[in-house]
Amino acid sequence: MQRARTPAMDGGQGKGEAARDGQRGGGKTSPMLEGHISKAFDGELATLHVRLLEMGGLVLDQVRQATRAYTDWSEAAALLVIERERDVNAYNKSIDSEQLSLIARRAPVAGDLRAILSMAKCIADLERAGDEATKIARAVLGAGSHPGPATARDARHLGETAVASMRLALEALDTIDIERCNEVIARDKDLDAEYAAGLRRLLTRAMEDPRHFDVALEAAFVLKSLERIGDHARNLARHIISMGRDTGAAAPQTGAAASLNGPISGRDSTGTR
Repeated sequence: MQRARTPAMDGGQGKGEAARDGQRGGGKTSPMLEGHISKAFDGELATLHVRLLEMGGLVLDQVRQATRAYTDWSEAAALLVIERERDVNAYNKSIDSEQLSLIARRAPVAGDLRAILSMAKCIADLERAGDEATKIARAVLGAGSHPGPATARDARHLGETAVASMRLALEALDTIDIERCNEVIARDKDLDAEYAAGLRRLLTRAMEDPRHFDVALEAAFVLKSLERIGDHARNLARHIISMGRDTGAAAPQTGAAASLNGPISGRDSTGTR
């Protein structure tokens, strides 16, 4: 299995390019995708992995473009996000179908089955992160107003933080890298703190000038969407750690990884508390 990368993970765009790039990358091999008696099964698992990374690259760029659409008030970027929502949903349905077919034909058990189910959880979190990006784009195309410089700056910073977490989670998914997963989980606390601080500043500005209350309310929803995207990146990291544990690639259960043995910090997969 070759290491898959997508142009969106490297700052590019394009579904077709992502598919081609996923087939020609080179580097470290994921431990869960090879070593079976059936080489055909290895190949099918590898294909699922590549498809998941392609979807992740697209979602990553959706978040990046949605942030730009709001902070720069770019209708072109917002329209691009709305247009590509169909591609995200298509990936979701296609990979889900491929997973069900693989389970039906190969009847995987133990670690293989858990790895496939963990992939399904990754797909769900990526699809929900894409939905949050779409919400932000729709705010730009709706009847809302352009955010002020301070609000745009807060949204840009939070968006960049969410993009960085999602990118790191996808890099961890590429090679089932437990150390990177732990870093993503640790970063989520920083993102939550940035969200809380940005929301406080937003409310302060709204109280100082009630005429801008509607803009502040819309901005609060945008900031929440960005915070939830960070939560989905954190969830991805936890699913990847679960894959690594099943394949013997997991690090010792200390720190962030150890929390997987209990409830996920009082949140469900949508990021709600």
